[in-house]
Amino acid sequence: MMQHLDMALLSAFVERWQPDTNTFHMPFGEISILLHDVHHILRIPVDGQLMGDEASQDTLKLDMGGLVRLPVDAQVGGKWKSKWYDNGAMHAEGLLVRGGELKIKEMEVQCYLFVLLGSTLSVDKSRDRLRPAINLFLKDHRRLADYAWGAGALAYLYRQLGVATRAGSKGLCF
Repeated sequence: MMQHLDMALLSAFVERWQPDTNTFHMPFGEISILLHDVHHILRIPVDGQLMGDEASQDTLKLDMGGLVRLPVDAQVGGKWKSKWYDNGAMHAEGLLVRGGELKIKEMEVQCYLFVLLGSTLSVDKSRDRLRPAINLFLKDHRRLADYAWGAGALAYLYRQLGVATRAGSKGLCF
């Protein structure tokens, strides 16, 4: 999915990232990625209702279990045992397959949107695991345009750049 990324270039940018100021320190001065840039590059809304994942992990687990219609007995010892949900994240490929298996058009669309937005706006190292919090904003399809998706993506990028610059980091989040 991301073979086209220049990892040397990304590493150079991460080395120049200053999490205190959310800027890159370049030889010619400081630069940053702003909401204006996100809007013009990605063409997604940057103004609107903010996306905050205030839900608890238990709420997210139940929400994800409901999305893929996991049977009640799939929960063992407080953890979901499923090929779709593992260690706090959904697997993109399994989620698309399960969305098609359910034969419920609304659920299929929600699974597809979840994979599309989760794999583009909040990518992690696995390239297959999706953050469950995104699903909270996909339940009402009529409200999708109301959210500031660009602001959420930029906040996630800032957070991941900050994580990548820490001394204990083992690599980029991509």
